[in-house]
Parts: sequence; C-alpha cells; structure tokens
Amino acid sequence: MRLPIALALIAPTLLACTTRDDDYVLLRRVDVGDGRQPTGKPTRLVPAAANDSEAFYVRQLLANGFGAEMLRTYAMTKRFVNRTTGAPTTPTTFVLGRFDGPSSFSLHADIPAPIEPEPVREVKIGWWRTTLAKDQPLLWITDNHTHPWGSRHTIGELVESLADAILETVAPADRDESRASLALRSGYICFLLVVAAEWRTPSIIDDRDQLRALRVFADVRANEGVRHAHGDADAMLSNGYTVATVLYRMAISSLGQRMADPAVYLPFLEQRPPRDVHPALLLGAFRNFQAKLLAAWSRARAAGRPPHDLIDLIEAYCDAYPAERAEVTRIFLITTYGATALADGVNADAPWDQVESRLAMLTADVLFGRKGLRDGFARH
Repeated sequence: MRLPIALALIAPTLLACTTRDDDYVLLRRVDVGDGRQPTGKPTRLVPAAANDSEAFYVRQLLANGFGAEMLRTYAMTKRFVNRTTGAPTTPTTFVLGRFDGPSSFSLHADIPAPIEPEPVREVKIGWWRTTLAKDQPLLWITDNHTHPWGSRHTIGELVESLADAILETVAPADRDESRASLALRSGYICFLLVVAAEWRTPSIIDDRDQLRALRVFADVRANEGVRHAHGDADAMLSNGYTVATVLYRMAISSLGQRMADPAVYLPFLEQRPPRDVHPALLLGAFRNFQAKLLAAWSRARAAGRPPHDLIDLIEAYCDAYPAERAEVTRIFLITTYGATALADGVNADAPWDQVESRLAMLTADVLFGRKGLRDGFARH
C-alpha cells in the first residue's frame, strides 16, 4: 500500500484535522541497539509520540513563526507544480532521527552527492505496517547531526530541509550541476536562514539568537560573498552567499510588496480569492515574493532555459515581471559592484559618492541595452 492511501486511512490518528496548508505527518526513526542499520533491513519509522519532547518542539516551530511560513510555502509550491506540470502531490512528511540515506544536498557542498538508491523505509502504526514509496520526499530533522557551523540547531535544520524540499519541487537538482548552479541552491537556503533569524517569533520558540550566531547571518548581511571575490565575477556567481545577499535585498525591498498579475498566484492558492481581492494579499509580503521568484524559476525551466547561475535567475525574474526590471537590476549591480557587467567593476573602496555615481550610470547603461550583465566576463 502506498503512503498517500495509507495516510488517508489513518488521518484521524496522524492529522486529526481537515486538509489545509499546515498539514503534515511527523514520524520518528526507531533504532535498535547501537543504532546501526542491519544490512538489507528497512528503516523503521513510527508516529512521533505525544510525550516526545523534540517532536513537541518541532510541532511548535511548524505552528508559529517562520517555521509555519516555510511550511505553507512548501505546500503552495507543491500545489503550484501540480497545477502547472501535472506532477503528483505527496504528503509533507518530517522524520526525527538519524538520517538513513546517502548524503543529501548541503548548502556547504561544492559538488553534489553521488547517486545512490534510497533505502527501504517502513512505517509501523500499532499492528499495521506499510512501506513508503521510494519517491516519497522526507524532510529529516536529525538527532546526532552536526552542521559545519558547529552545534546543532533544530530551527536551522528545519529551514534548511524545507528550503531544499521547495527547490526539489520546483527545480529538481541535476547531478551534473556546475558550481554556479549549486550556488543558486545553497544561496536560496542561506537567504531563508537569514530571514528566519529576523522573523518575529513567539517567545516559546524564539531561536533567533542561535541563528544570528551563525556565520551565514553576518556574511550575507555584510555582502561577504562579493567582498571575498575581490572583483572576480566567476567567484561571485559561484558563491552561495552572493546569491543569498541578492535574494535577501530583493525580498526586503519594495519588490516584496509589489504584486504581479493575479494569474501568477492562482496556481499557488487552494481556491480563488473573493472577487476584487488580489491573490497576493492572501499570501502576505514574504510569500508574495517567494511565489514570484519560484514561478519565474519554474517558467524558465519550462521554456528550456533553466537558470544555471545567479544572472540567469535574475534575467528569468525580469522577463517574468518587466515592471520590476529596473529595481532588480539596480539591486544586483549594487550588490556585485558591477563586476559582472564591467570589466574592472566599481572600486568599493572609492569615496561613496563616486561609487554611487558609477553604479547609477552602469545601471542606466544596462537598462538601456548599452551593456549586458555578463559584459564583465570579456576580460577572461
């Protein structure tokens, strides 16, 4: 029996509510003895117990604050892809415990993990058991995993797993992706970690201090991805922090509140909004930006032009929303100091008025077609 059918049969036990955006299933991995998986044996999963303290905390994160925002973003992304491509939707399923599969995509990875078969996973509910479909997405929150940034943070893992799941839904990873293409994925995750660190959160689950202690928070806000590149356009585009900084600056600008054509949002919504109510108003400013970004990303892939680096993504966004081109171009050029469009870029250490003047002229040149966003690569 496949999981979607199984979940329908046990919905009162697992979900205890009607279908809506914040529905999910929370399972826990059951380890035996020293926790090593016997060869050939399926991974055993069970519904997280009511007295499971970590499960309680995860439920709180998913019910409030940025965790709830991410959960709904993932739900609307699955709905969008289902309606625009016909891809089937699957239940949002979290698993607590040690990850049992091959190394997954990480925002710290320079190369993708090798392709390995997914292990067999078995869900046990009382006397009843079922095997999960091998293509069933699982969002893992691990017990003993240590991130390269140091100690484990549940909210960080939650945001990272949901962000990765969102991208896998709208733009599945290609195992032959370049460093710049991988930087798009890691940058999107880093961008959301920074937003999570700033999101107003109820005190009972307020982990913003932990997130703000992460290096990614300071480096994205300080534009370190660009500074460390020392004017090298290739290095900038291959750095996830550069991608994160551009996306972050776009999201907190007026672009977050600018509404696109209503048709952009309709595939993301459960149902049409009331008459004369713009669909973007039902999403709020942040999911408004997310919907526009993910729709542009998906549209470019469908047109046979999947974004391979940050410039591709910026151009896909501008093509989708021409009225926002000027602001998006300005943000990109200011963030990168024009290094991709101008052979020697703009010296960030020059007097601020000179930097401002040169970037303004460069932005005008790009918008009027006198220069392109890749003209700076000619020096290579």
